[in-house]
Amino acid sequence: MEMTVERRYPVDVETLYAILTSKAFFEQRYAWGKVEDYRFDAFEQTEDGALIRIVQPITIRADKIPGFARRFLPTRADLTTEFRWHPAPEGGYRAEYRFALGNVPVKVSGTMTLLPGSDGGGESRQITQVAVRSSVPLVGGKLEKLIGQRFDQALEGDYRATLRYIKEKQ
Repeated sequence: MEMTVERRYPVDVETLYAILTSKAFFEQRYAWGKVEDYRFDAFEQTEDGALIRIVQPITIRADKIPGFARRFLPTRADLTTEFRWHPAPEGGYRAEYRFALGNVPVKVSGTMTLLPGSDGGGESRQITQVAVRSSVPLVGGKLEKLIGQRFDQALEGDYRATLRYIKEKQ
């Protein structure tokens, strides 16, 4: 399953990049969600750009998961979120990202590109491309769809939270 989502932000590309690569942004996001159990596994500048890796232990409620998927999902696992940011060839910035939930046989990865908006400077665009892949025979497509739908909801939540952060911090 693949999807592309484009969002617009009321700040320039440099400001959006600075926000999305700041610890304060992630700390605030987790605080808003009342999440206390997480850790920065990596948060550093490398030769290739900024590396951000966050690990969050989560509990998965079986009553919220369709029956076919329960045998593939543990009740507790570490959610690892990783971004590798670098300058984008077309200007702006690009991150390769991945999300992994323990040993669940589904891979979520893609790119997030920050580009100037069409207004010529005060606005920016975020183009997120997502690929959800499962290696499970027969029900892999259903797992991809299930995770893809949840990821789409998470992207919408991220957008709202980023706008809130911009509004409160700018």
